[in-house]
Amino acid sequence: MYELILGALALPIITGLITLLQKNLTLIRYTNLLGSTLTSGIILAIIYRITEIKVFSSEFLYVDYLSSVLLFVVALLTFTATLFSLSYMEKEVKEGQVAEKMIPRYYALLNLFTFAMVSVLIVGNLGLMWVAVEGTTLASALLVAFYFNRSALEAAWKYVMICTVGICLALLGTMFLYYAQVNAVGETHALNWLYLKNISGTLNPDIVKLAFVFILIGYGTKAGLAPMHTWLPDAHSQAPSPVSGLLSGALLSCAFYALMRNVIIIKGTIGTEFIQTVMIGLGILSILIAIPFVLVQHDVKRLLAYSSVEHMGIIAIGFGIGTQLAVYAALLHIINHAIAKSSLFYLAGVISQEYKTKHIKQIQGVARVMPAVATMFVIGILAITGTPPLNIFISKFTLVMSIFDSKMWLLGGLTLLLLAGIFAGLMHYCLKMTFGNAPEDIKGSKVSSSTITAIGFSICLIVVGGLYLPPSISEILTQAVYIVIGG
Repeated sequence: MYELILGALALPIITGLITLLQKNLTLIRYTNLLGSTLTSGIILAIIYRITEIKVFSSEFLYVDYLSSVLLFVVALLTFTATLFSLSYMEKEVKEGQVAEKMIPRYYALLNLFTFAMVSVLIVGNLGLMWVAVEGTTLASALLVAFYFNRSALEAAWKYVMICTVGICLALLGTMFLYYAQVNAVGETHALNWLYLKNISGTLNPDIVKLAFVFILIGYGTKAGLAPMHTWLPDAHSQAPSPVSGLLSGALLSCAFYALMRNVIIIKGTIGTEFIQTVMIGLGILSILIAIPFVLVQHDVKRLLAYSSVEHMGIIAIGFGIGTQLAVYAALLHIINHAIAKSSLFYLAGVISQEYKTKHIKQIQGVARVMPAVATMFVIGILAITGTPPLNIFISKFTLVMSIFDSKMWLLGGLTLLLLAGIFAGLMHYCLKMTFGNAPEDIKGSKVSSSTITAIGFSICLIVVGGLYLPPSISEILTQAVYIVIGG
């Protein structure tokens, strides 16, 4: 197991370094496709191993079922993002959007980003986890600024500033948690997650509650929860589309993972009432704030970014309710959202390249120009809005069912009302873009096989995920639930 984890960490770095030493674009593409395939395969091997041994723990590393849920997301999106990048970045070079000499740098940063996300999920020390989360900011900020135009640089600067302030607050909260540990039991196993979980009942509740506030604001900023979400629409809209898919599907989920690792300890000290109130409140606020921006949006990638804010709110509500059914729904929603939203960002990239704009009003008649892309785009939008029988419907329905099962009638009704508003906005723009007459200068071009494979694979998972959940994945989710609720 130790060797597998080291392999998952080393392969992205090795692939990135090899890429920087190469100049042949074809060789660079195949090197990265091989590297991402092997990395994803090793991560899946780690998950399989966890189903046999339950937990792997060493001095600095810790992997369990909760880690496995997020590792599955990273493995899946790392592969599809790299596969989609092959044709996407090639076309960017041909159209003069990116200089050819920038391609090695792009793939090297993409691998560094993968390394940082995997690091978040396999460390067993909350201090090292904080370092890894900050590492994801540094790696992804350079990808957000990749085009080096005014909008991209402004978005990257905003991303770095807001997330750095947030992550500094998370560091302060982690320090408070360390202070509570030292006061209770001394410096033994400092910030070790497993040790802190076992002694959480002996920590000072007042200090831990203060730590929770800072940790929630800090990691909540990185996870895109409102009102700390303001960096997200700019970063997602300006980054290359494969990176946007990773940011929305994997990075936000990794930040949520770091938050939940801390919350598991904090619940053992201060109970669930305060945590429940705050998490549900931020969840509802995130959905509420996303609605007006979805309804009056002009940029297709910003539209999808605000949808991500909504979905982070849905996940926060699930973890806030805290019952077995609600947490199961939230974890399943992390997977479903990652698959659906990444595919939508890929599709938005294909459409934007063809129409040479991200402005929704200038994108019409996609069904006439690119029928296959339009079909997948409609399926993706239907999925992200929770339309049956697609995958997100299952997790949304399960979450709403858990709300009413907890006798939170007002919360359930309000959630359904807000979700209806998001549905109306997204479907309005989807129909507007897909149908109608395309501009005369848009004739359509052949979509590459790697693009169709990357997006088609995700679309298949969207459709199949709404009809069938493999027992192995269901078991991993169930065991992860027990970890989150304190079992």
